[in-house]
Amino acid sequence: MALHKLKRITKRPDERRADLIRAALDVFADKGLDDATVADITRVAGVAKGTFYLYFSSKEHLLTALRERFVEDALEHAATLFERVGKEDWWGLVDATVESSIDFGLQHRDSIRVFGREGLSPKTKEALGVAERKLNGMFAAGIQAGMAAGAFQVADPELTAVYLHHAIDGALMEAILFDEDLDRDRLVAGAKELAHKVLAPAPPS
Repeated sequence: MALHKLKRITKRPDERRADLIRAALDVFADKGLDDATVADITRVAGVAKGTFYLYFSSKEHLLTALRERFVEDALEHAATLFERVGKEDWWGLVDATVESSIDFGLQHRDSIRVFGREGLSPKTKEALGVAERKLNGMFAAGIQAGMAAGAFQVADPELTAVYLHHAIDGALMEAILFDEDLDRDRLVAGAKELAHKVLAPAPPS
């Protein structure tokens, strides 16, 4: 009876790196950074332990890469929404932005739990600060465009963008971290109501 060798699966370096990042997210979300081991991560990724060190110097290095990927995804998501500014009904776009942003957070809830548990290093805080400024800038530009079209009325579009962004993100993060009975539809409804009240022109006196 002939013996057949198992065919070795070869992946590109970027695919192998992505596998390790995905595995780390699962392990960190389950065990936390301190209790997770490199062996845990490589076992979930299906690679030899030595492969880990071809891509990352430590668990902390991998956590930084995980944050960088989350930031890239968030900016790409926001840019896709920003491309719709001026092309659709303004209030329909406000609702779509709110709903899509909350769904993005819920789709990345494991990342948010890991980041909330582990805190921020100075280097990571700086990188996230750059991303936050870009996100706030896109939201502010969208508000300004809505004001120019006569749909919105606010005194300070830049500060309004910051308040709305962090009010909605903060409520979502609290729900993900602490609410065992998280109600997605309730979060969406409350965020839409807040955005409408903040952005709507004052009624004529």
